[in-house]
Amino acid sequence: MGIGTAIEKIETSNRGIDMLLETINEQLDEISQDPRMENLTGDLKDLFESYLLTWRKNNSEILTLIKSGDSIA
Repeated sequence: MGIGTAIEKIETSNRGIDMLLETINEQLDEISQDPRMENLTGDLKDLFESYLLTWRKNNSEILTLIKSGDSIA
């Protein structure tokens, strides 16, 4: 895989993460309707958001390194 392809895939991943973050409440609405899960929805949202934000941050840091030509290792 070339550098250009890697950059494209990481940028695509970040766009997907952004879409998930924008719709996280809608995605969890169905789960919150289940009485057994209603008290966990907030925790799930926080956990999922944290995971996605970390993933996007790491992707962005890798992109910065690749585009600047610095070594990742």
